[in-house]
Parts: sequence; structure tokens; C-alpha cells
Amino acid sequence: MKTLDTWIESVEKVISIILIATLALVIATSVFYRYFLNAPIYWATEASIFMMAWLTFVGGSLGLKYKSQASITFLVERLSMNGKRILDMFSHIVILVFLIILLYLSYDWIFSLSSQKSSAMRIPMWVPYLSVPVGLTFSFIHLLNYTIDLVKNNKQEGNAS
Repeated sequence: MKTLDTWIESVEKVISIILIATLALVIATSVFYRYFLNAPIYWATEASIFMMAWLTFVGGSLGLKYKSQASITFLVERLSMNGKRILDMFSHIVILVFLIILLYLSYDWIFSLSSQKSSAMRIPMWVPYLSVPVGLTFSFIHLLNYTIDLVKNNKQEGNAS
């Protein structure tokens, strides 16, 4: 599981780098064409929105991997070490169940799209919409790996005492 998690992290980094560079290039080119050549690129806005959607879900998954979400911890800090572990385990299980539900719904949504095409680029709409289940799948794997590590560490600490 750790190997899969690390591999997905590498893929997310590459995807994010490519998307950020491409997004910057498309937006800069679009601005140049619109204001200096007076010839706007008709598909640039749509492409930027689709790239931003992919960046949001892939980046959100990467943020989950690095545990960089905002959190309010003043109540958690008052708990004992055992209480923190129990709360951590409970919250991860709740999030995993929520992700399973979202994954089911998002894949169902993708498979229900028929021949819809985007308005400017005329690409199938499942391409930009696929960012949701892909990002959620990556998030699920990262969180599952973290939860497995949490259980293993809990068992190791239990055996040590």
C-alpha cells in the first residue's frame, strides 16, 4: 500500500507541474492575443477552467497526503494521547466512508455522461469531469494508507507496553 501511495504522489506532482505550467502559458498567451493582437483565443477560458478543476482535485489529494488542510485543534490538544489516537482513527474512518460514497456517485456520474461535448473545445465532457473521481480516488488511497499506518503504530505501541 505504501508503494502505491508513493507512486500516486509522484504522479500527482507531475500532473500538477504540467497543469500549472500549461495553465500559465495558456492564460499568458490568451492575454497577449486578446490585448496586443486583438484576436482572442476562443478556447482559452474553457481550457483554463478545465485545468483548474483538475488542479483542484489532484492538488487537494496531494494536500491530504501532506496533511496540510486547515484544522481547529484546541479541543484535540486537550485530549490524552490515547484519546487523540481514537479521535484520529474515528475521523479517518468517517472520511473514508464519505469518500467511498462520493466515489460511487462520481463514477456513476461519469458513466452516465453520454455524448456531451464542451462548448468551445468540443471535447467530451467526461474528460474534465473525470477530475472528480480521479482526485477522490487518490485521496482515498492516501487516507487509507495513513489509516493503515495509524493502526499498525497503535498495535506496535500496544505490544511494546
